[in-house]
Amino acid sequence: MPDRNLKIALIPIDIQLGKTEENLITAKKLTDRVDSDTDLIVLPEMFNTGFTSDVKLLKSIAEPNDGHTISTLRTWASEKQTAIWGGFTAVDNGRYYNRGFMIDDKGNVVFYNKRHLFRYGGESRILTAGNEKSPVINYKSWNLKMSICYDLRFPVWNRAVANNYDVLIVPANWAHARVFAWKHLLIARAIENQAFVLGCNREGSDVYGHYPAGDSFAFNNWGDDIADTRADGTIYATLDADTFRADRERFAPWRDADKFDLLID
Repeated sequence: MPDRNLKIALIPIDIQLGKTEENLITAKKLTDRVDSDTDLIVLPEMFNTGFTSDVKLLKSIAEPNDGHTISTLRTWASEKQTAIWGGFTAVDNGRYYNRGFMIDDKGNVVFYNKRHLFRYGGESRILTAGNEKSPVINYKSWNLKMSICYDLRFPVWNRAVANNYDVLIVPANWAHARVFAWKHLLIARAIENQAFVLGCNREGSDVYGHYPAGDSFAFNNWGDDIADTRADGTIYATLDADTFRADRERFAPWRDADKFDLLID
């Protein structure tokens, strides 16, 4: 169980389609402003490029795990002594992925390929779905689980089995036209799993819709809004370890949960 508080900053940047360097510059300006006691910075899904269904453009912007984007973020994490979480456009052995990452303050990196691709936007047509369960990462005594955007709609995928995670972090490109679903699914995942749930959405617009400021959220294990939104749009959430441990000890519905096997074909 967590033994110290964790302070997280969500940075919902306005992503410029296919312009990696511009997006990195924007992210750097905002990450440089975060409070010095921040433990973890979260960026949106595919923050370095945005999503495209244009195969030619995809081939020109996708990067390997040791490419410019991840190498740059590892440097930032080391310099700031802060972990960084988000998603980027990846290529691996000729296949393209919507890939999540978590880089800790020592430069260690964990990756996750988005499992549930949004077929209604053409994502499943050009990207390869992940074939492994999303990881749970222990960081500063907290167990943090990866999920990306459309993954959020699938409760079994995000189920905390016997409290095996404390925080679900969801980078996203979730259009405002569906913000009611986005917000309430985040709340549902928090309540049903007795976990903090943080959703870092992009801003701006693309061919799929608009992403206004205010569509990133932070909820505690009861589904209460705990977001502290600053003037520059950065959203902070401080996760209180003592209260969280006490909540889980006095109310433990996971003990009555149904057992199941999650099969990946």
